[in-house]
Amino acid sequence: MFQSGCCIPGHSFMPEGVGEISVSAYEVLKTGTRIIMDNGFDFAEATVGLIMGLGEEELELLAGREGKHITVCNSFIPPSLPIVRGGDDLRKYVNESMRRMKVLSIDTVIFGSGTARRIPEGMSKAEGMEKITDFLKMCSEYGDKYGITVAIEPLNSRETNAINSVEEGAELAEKLNLKNIKLLADAFHMAREKEPVSILSDIAHLLVHVHVSEPDRAYPGKHSGDYLPAFAKELKAGRYKGGISAECSFDDFKSESAAAAAYMREVFK
Repeated sequence: MFQSGCCIPGHSFMPEGVGEISVSAYEVLKTGTRIIMDNGFDFAEATVGLIMGLGEEELELLAGREGKHITVCNSFIPPSLPIVRGGDDLRKYVNESMRRMKVLSIDTVIFGSGTARRIPEGMSKAEGMEKITDFLKMCSEYGDKYGITVAIEPLNSRETNAINSVEEGAELAEKLNLKNIKLLADAFHMAREKEPVSILSDIAHLLVHVHVSEPDRAYPGKHSGDYLPAFAKELKAGRYKGGISAECSFDDFKSESAAAAAYMREVFK
């Protein structure tokens, strides 16, 4: 049986009045996680940026409360730290972010970071991918240190120009062959790139996490079409047993995430 989760969105879900003032990362994480767990999900997924926005006391406080339900992070590297540039600042960021994840008992971080991993004009794709490969090797070192797995997230070509398909991500993960570097499949990005869901059954052994939404990024079940059932069928055929998060847009986070939880339990069971 898979574990279902939901990504904590921005500040728009905060209670009336609270969202009108400056909302702390701590409040967003606390309130978002409570809503997610109350709606029947098994875990919450947060951005690394929110985790990095916590003070040390807040980090420890969250770890003893709602933070125990946050098991996955996404949006790993900010645009201000281009991966092809490398350097000590990038290494320090990876180390500190993973240290914070360990405090919260987070075991997986998603490497999407489309802007940060973009290969700049004037650099060949081969050179750019070599830089990304070096970055992932460095992440593996810190993953060993902190007990965290990095999941490569293929993103559609509108968001980045590096690793745009699950097939390409799988080839990279297999080439690296590192225990802490695995793969994520995202239903939205696959739909946008028109990548057939049939590939999922072939590469399921590399997957450690999955993101789902409707093809237009609406919450799972909003349109009740054929896409997500077909997506689920291929995951089952590949015997995937990992976590599946709703990563999508919400108009009303509380009510629509509850609907997404119910839909996911039915379709991905």
